[in-house]
Amino acid sequence: MKKLVALGVVSALSLTVNAELLHRYDFETDANDSVGTANGTISGSASIVDGGLYSGGSGINGTLVGGIPNNGVLISADAVSGITGAFTVEMWFTAPYGGPWNTAFSFSDGTTDNYVIGCPARGDSPYPSSIDAKGGGSTPSGKLALGQYADNGTLQHMLVTFDGTTLTYYQNASTDYNGFNTLHGYSASIDATGLDLSTLPIIGVNGGSPWNDNSMAGSVWDFRIYDNAVSAGQASALFALGADASNVDVIAAIPEPATFGLLGVAGISLVFARRRFRR
Repeated sequence: MKKLVALGVVSALSLTVNAELLHRYDFETDANDSVGTANGTISGSASIVDGGLYSGGSGINGTLVGGIPNNGVLISADAVSGITGAFTVEMWFTAPYGGPWNTAFSFSDGTTDNYVIGCPARGDSPYPSSIDAKGGGSTPSGKLALGQYADNGTLQHMLVTFDGTTLTYYQNASTDYNGFNTLHGYSASIDATGLDLSTLPIIGVNGGSPWNDNSMAGSVWDFRIYDNAVSAGQASALFALGADASNVDVIAAIPEPATFGLLGVAGISLVFARRRFRR
């Protein structure tokens, strides 16, 4: 936090709070939430294998059936019940090639009109990975934040941050990973003004799309939800920590508050002393 020592008179003070880690699923032994109480339930062929959520193999259908991922994990709706504005979703996974239109994660209302879906590889050349946002209080036509295909069998970090206006997709801490977006004229950011995650309470991991899409062929090693947007620097810090970081280290990488703004300052000056802390 930051400590304020006033040498003048402050008529108004504006504080922007940074992202707090609300929920985390490391899939070491189960699908429980290690930070909050919004536990997940494993369904179908999905299982915990070697400390990761494994779908069961290639070509495993992961679509929603009765509001439950056919093969994957359903996370309690409590995970997003209070997230009406800015947020961050972070995911570590390994996905070998498993065909197009497979689902890393999905937030939806169970229909194809309202969702935010992470996809490691789309079905059209050059097969980019994507964050697909449609409805949810935002644009009804749907928009794509794009990056390089992520179904190459290597450990991948997918981080999605929304600041209340702009949704940005960081792939391995980059918005232009290996120059892929520049090469193909893609953007990792979209205008998603009005997006309300609390209206998308059906949450699937390694499956759960309202479309007839497959689960990933690989494994999810970590899935995290934060209550605010992280900065580019914080996205890099989280990437550097890796998938097995402790909750203490994750929280330390996003110290609160992120910014400190002053409005209507009267007097001569203010001196700020900043200290970091771990919770």
